[in-house]
Amino acid sequence: MSDIKEPIQKRAIEKKLKLIESAKKVFNDKGYHNTNIKDITGEAGISTGLFYKYFKDKSDIYIEVGKSIIKKEIKMVLDFKNRIIEEDSKKHVIRSYIENRLEIITYKSILEEFHILTKENEAIEDFANEAKKDYLNTIKDMLFRIWGHETESKIHIGAMIIWRTISSNIIEIDNINDLELKNEYIDNLTNLIYKYIELDQLSN
Repeated sequence: MSDIKEPIQKRAIEKKLKLIESAKKVFNDKGYHNTNIKDITGEAGISTGLFYKYFKDKSDIYIEVGKSIIKKEIKMVLDFKNRIIEEDSKKHVIRSYIENRLEIITYKSILEEFHILTKENEAIEDFANEAKKDYLNTIKDMLFRIWGHETESKIHIGAMIIWRTISSNIIEIDNINDLELKNEYIDNLTNLIYKYIELDQLSN
């Protein structure tokens, strides 16, 4: 029987979160297969024995790292939806969202490995599918509120276009070293999403 329990005391919670954040950095730098437990505990400044109080093994903490990144992205898109509905400056909201997504793409190597792991682990696959559903439903709800009475299929397609367009271009933006060019790319992507959100419903 495992002795692992979810920490409830503040200090224990903080130590577990520190291990997750440290693992995030190490996994991103070295990759899953080249990382060992001592790499993670060394980065965190926490004993290996304490590690096993919170996690079963390397794969266990890797799953938690992947979940923490995806949960942050879901929270981000919820904030994006609420702000774009409530605020007048939609362009500003869209640009802020793109910039925030760039912070997450820093961990793209983890996300790539995490999605590979979905093919091997049913629990991860279920989590990833639920996360994708939550993401798309949030964008759909935003479009229903902005576009009014559109068909379910158009709303679904619209959500997919926004998600795929931002996600694919974020990777390209992240690879640009020239700051001026990067800002110009973000401006153009912002304008593209803004025009689609604001004007697409007028094309009928």
